[in-house]
Amino acid sequence: MKSLIKIKNLKKQFENEEVVTKVLHGIDLNIDQGEFVAVMGPSGSGKSTLMNILGFLDKLSTGTYHFEDQDVSQLEDDELAEMRSKKIGFVFQSFNLLNRSTTLENVMLPLLYTDMPKKERIERATELLIKVGLEHRLGYTPNKLSGGEKQRVAIARALVNKPDVVFADEPTGNLDSKSGLQVMKILQDLNEDGNTIILVTHERYTAEHSKRIVKVKDGLIVEDHRVEKRQWAKENGELTK
Repeated sequence: MKSLIKIKNLKKQFENEEVVTKVLHGIDLNIDQGEFVAVMGPSGSGKSTLMNILGFLDKLSTGTYHFEDQDVSQLEDDELAEMRSKKIGFVFQSFNLLNRSTTLENVMLPLLYTDMPKKERIERATELLIKVGLEHRLGYTPNKLSGGEKQRVAIARALVNKPDVVFADEPTGNLDSKSGLQVMKILQDLNEDGNTIILVTHERYTAEHSKRIVKVKDGLIVEDHRVEKRQWAKENGELTK
């Protein structure tokens, strides 16, 4: 498989006046295109900081970061923003939907910054909403959707720009178990279709839906292994036995 992400001796610290807080202490990590990787760790482990750097939401302090063989370690904020808009899709625990916009409008939102004609934007967003099983909710606003439906809208929105990688940050954290499994089913199907998925979670059970688990503790990677007994979710919110 082709290399997607290569980081070497990545360190991150935050400085507030005279206080320096070191979060990541020298991380090496390679992720290939088409992988489904779970970055797992407790609160405060550094996993969210790592995701923010990999997703171009933040900068590393020292070390190197190559994305698709391009050194992105020293890019300026506007260059990172452009990379983020073209290369990355995000799914967050809190959904981050616009409450006054319809499901269709929420999914179309990232396309407003492109030169794609409106007709094509509508077609692309509708296609993705059908893919996540929400073709009957196109005109609904988020307040009329369940938590699981909101997260499926967020997944469709994350895919609308055809990103190279989708980051899912605790995507089942605000959902009941059935809705959570339905979301994991969609992520697994997307990966089977060739999409690269990086899942951030503190739960081993959720991480076991991926193909590979990278465990972060105290700002370091302490485990990196393939999932031998993988959990497989079904569309009805149950597990495949």
